[in-house]
Amino acid sequence: MKPSATKIIEERIASTARLEKEAPTLRAGFGGMIAAYYADGVLTPREKELAAIACSVAAANVPSLANHIANGLRVGATRAEIVEAAAIGVEFGGGPAYTVARDHLLDFLDELEAEG
Repeated sequence: MKPSATKIIEERIASTARLEKEAPTLRAGFGGMIAAYYADGVLTPREKELAAIACSVAAANVPSLANHIANGLRVGATRAEIVEAAAIGVEFGGGPAYTVARDHLLDFLDELEAEG
C-alpha cells in the first residue's frame, strides 16, 4: 500500500509537536533555520517550494515530497510546475529520485488537489 500524503503530513505535525515538547532545543534549532530560509526574500514562496520539491525528489525523501507538494499547492504552484520541478530533481538524483517521482509524485498531487 502506498503512503498517503495527508497521513505523512499529519504524522509530521504530530512528531514535530512531540519533539518540541521533549527536545525543544533540537526542534528550535531546525525550526529557526527553516523559518529563516522560507522568510520573504528574493524568491517567492512558490519558487522556494518548487525548489524544495526538486530537492525532495533528488534526495529521494518521500515525506518531504508530500509536505512540499502540499505547501506548493497552497502557495499557488500548478501541477505542471510541480511535475517540472520534480523532473529537475530526477536529473540530479538519478535512479532513486526517479523511483520516488514514479511511485509518489502523481498520487500525492491527485490526493492533495482533491482535498483542495
